[in-house]
Amino acid sequence: MFPERPLRTQEMTTQQPHFKGLAAVLGAIAVLFLDGCSKSRDDLSEAVPRSPNEAASQLQKVFATAAPDIKQTVSVVTEAMRKDDYEKAVASLQIIRSGKNITLDQGLAIHNSELAMRRKILSGMEAGDENAKRAYKILKELKRD
Repeated sequence: MFPERPLRTQEMTTQQPHFKGLAAVLGAIAVLFLDGCSKSRDDLSEAVPRSPNEAASQLQKVFATAAPDIKQTVSVVTEAMRKDDYEKAVASLQIIRSGKNITLDQGLAIHNSELAMRRKILSGMEAGDENAKRAYKILKELKRD
């Protein structure tokens, strides 16, 4: 009438390996997560520049081995970024972006430069800078295309 006790023990022993496997997977995920959290802030700030000057340096670094005509355009961009020539920087970044054979690192540097310029332009607009307002209009037009 009553189920035998050994049957229940057998069910438990077949479930233990699944639990151990799940625990191992969760432990591995925790180790990877904690390892990722240990990255220093310096590593992250190198990857994502905070200012147009830092972004300009990153652009020069990743385009150091590019063709001479591309390096020339990068020089124009970086100079414009450092001198807060918003319109020239935005237009030149668009020229570089539309180029062929852009590597992943170069594409990321272009993207980071655009973000840095966008932040700078927005803060300039808030301060009433007319140059920033004109550059923002260019950004909006480029985004539509």
